[in-house]
Amino acid sequence: MIEIAALLLCKIGGKAGSADDIKAVIEAAGAEVNEDALTKLSGDMDGKDVNELLAAGMEKLKDVPMGGGGGGGGGGGGGGGDEAAAVEEKEEEVEEEAEVGGGMDMFGGEEGGDY
Repeated sequence: MIEIAALLLCKIGGKAGSADDIKAVIEAAGAEVNEDALTKLSGDMDGKDVNELLAAGMEKLKDVPMGGGGGGGGGGGGGGGDEAAAVEEKEEEVEEEAEVGGGMDMFGGEEGGDY
């Protein structure tokens, strides 16, 4: 996979994308060159244009389903928003903070003990 990325970087940089070019990019990145993969890639790419291969791949990808249907849109908002706001306000007033009794630390023991 790194060999293909190096090939594409060579092409973007205006180089031919020869095996030596690809090897130089991989080594410059500090990675180890897989000679078998490099030889196979060079053989597979011989006489082919990268842009044509990418275009053909994109043409194939257009038929691949890419995730869920997205669901429907949100429902329409109903009228009478004042009543809902009043209910929410009452709920907020009901909530109170619970007071935690003193005399215990987070481990359940007495305060100030050494562990």
